[in-house]
Amino acid sequence: MALPKSILALIFCFVAFGCMLLAFASPYWVESFEKADNRFIKCGLWEFCFNDYTFYKDYNGKRFRGCWYIFSDQYRPIWEWLSPPWFISVQVMISISLMFQGILMIFLILLILRCFPSYFAEIILLGSSFSQFGIALVDFIALVVFGVFKEDRQWVPRPDQNYLSWSYGFAVISMLVTLGAGVLLLLGGRQAKDNGMHDYPGKARY
Repeated sequence: MALPKSILALIFCFVAFGCMLLAFASPYWVESFEKADNRFIKCGLWEFCFNDYTFYKDYNGKRFRGCWYIFSDQYRPIWEWLSPPWFISVQVMISISLMFQGILMIFLILLILRCFPSYFAEIILLGSSFSQFGIALVDFIALVVFGVFKEDRQWVPRPDQNYLSWSYGFAVISMLVTLGAGVLLLLGGRQAKDNGMHDYPGKARY
């Protein structure tokens, strides 16, 4: 027996949220090939790893070794280089996406638990659907921007020896699953409308 569309959509939302949270927190958006003799090792949205790297504009000649939080004192001399405007925009978009995904899950849980009047179901389902499509669009823009500018030679050294790693892949999966959740919520909202839920709350199947 198939799950009601709203419950299935909630499962999709949990998967999308989990994948994006993993991508958000892990430092594997870009990695250097193992065989490449690269001073850059890997990075995520909030962490960078180097192997005895010196920044050409740092007149103190500081050597950066290991993995550090992007806002740590270790990276203060090169923070502007590590965080160009396009990178900050990706951080902001992914953060907003994650926040709204969490808020929508709360609304769906409350809806399934029937904490809202039945005549709100259509509004919540359709509103959540359009919100999911909006989240997926923001994710898509962020992923395209990152994928394109990752090749910028003014950013991390030797982009030709780096590749998009599994954290980026989880972000892509999250975007696709978010689209699926949006479709399910749209179908659930249309079904709620066809069933006339505001007139017959006892027959509601969302």
